[in-house]
Amino acid sequence: MSPTRTRRVCPPRYANRLFCLTAGAYIAGLFGRMSYAAVMADLIAQEGLGKPQAGLIGTMFFVVYGVCQLLSGFLGDRISPKKLIFTGIIGSAVLNLGMGLSGASYPVMLTLWTLNGVFQSMLWSPAARVFSEMIPPTHRKRACANGAATYPIATILTYLFASALLHFTGWRVDFLLSSLIMLISAAFFWIRMSFYERETEQRGEIEEITLTQVENAAQGSLIRTLIVSGTLLTVLGAVSLGLLRDGIQSWMPTYLDECFSLGASLSVALSIVLPVFNLIGVYLSKWIAGRFIRNELAGTACFMAVAGGALAVLCLTGMDNAVVSLVLMTLSSTALVGANLMIINLMPIHFGAIGRASSVTGIFNSACYLGSALSSYGIGFFSERWGWTAAMAFLLVFAVITLLTSLSGIRRWGKYRRNI
Repeated sequence: MSPTRTRRVCPPRYANRLFCLTAGAYIAGLFGRMSYAAVMADLIAQEGLGKPQAGLIGTMFFVVYGVCQLLSGFLGDRISPKKLIFTGIIGSAVLNLGMGLSGASYPVMLTLWTLNGVFQSMLWSPAARVFSEMIPPTHRKRACANGAATYPIATILTYLFASALLHFTGWRVDFLLSSLIMLISAAFFWIRMSFYERETEQRGEIEEITLTQVENAAQGSLIRTLIVSGTLLTVLGAVSLGLLRDGIQSWMPTYLDECFSLGASLSVALSIVLPVFNLIGVYLSKWIAGRFIRNELAGTACFMAVAGGALAVLCLTGMDNAVVSLVLMTLSSTALVGANLMIINLMPIHFGAIGRASSVTGIFNSACYLGSALSSYGIGFFSERWGWTAAMAFLLVFAVITLLTSLSGIRRWGKYRRNI
């Protein structure tokens, strides 16, 4: 007889509101992460930071974020998502306030932004648990897929915000106002999430889960879970995916400014093209996945082939034209959104039945942001030492790695997916 388990889920009438609350809190929290990348070009231009120095601040953030994602993933399966998300937003808000008051002291900024990685790591894994386990089954897959829209939405908002502030004030005000937004959002999230927790406890539907033989076999250690499901090498692919995703977004303003002399404010404004198309890419990827993709790793391979192709053309063209470069980087970034949707948003749903949604999300997200750490320093190093063509070739290598790791796991993941 197959083992079963039960849990309470949010009443269906509150499902969309619970999703919006959690997604909104995550977007507000991302103000505390993206604020630095949005003003990095201005810091380099106005405060005399070298690109490797500026990149090292981002690298240390991503290293700490990636390592702490593992802990956050484990805690996310055991501690209330409300407590983790609230703590993460409040802590990040305080550190953003410190960045705005730092006086451009490099050691202080490096220390504060490194600590910010600890608090930022508390946001996505518990949010993914809300989407995968607290939201009713009828709304669950849509919630997990729509969760992918939070990142590009936050990027659009933070870059518009930063572009306006850089034009009228300066980078310090961006950190200060980001902190204020986060503090207000954290208070609202705590109050409303407490209400939904009470409603779930008192009126929530009981979901009964019958584990399949494959799911039951995957209940051991996380390594065993990844081996049984065929996703062990996906962790390496996620490292490369994170390097590409955040590398392109973080360095785009600096790239445009240095290659085409557009100025910091205009470069940041033009960089908003990426998240706008990324947002479109989320819903286009959802449609493609719903119509044509029955295996997330196969879908990842297809998206990575497009992203890698665009980067290859960019390297070959020599990046002589601003419009062509912007189009190719936008195409690559949009395809990466599809790959990110497959690995970070859709694959972890399948581990919710064995209570591993947050843990698996933590592992994949941790790997992604370890890649982001490599990109933050690596792109700065390659571009300063050998130029931007070398930096784009650096990105292309990792696109090929993600493509190969995805292809290697398609068969086993397909079998696991069919069995659940």
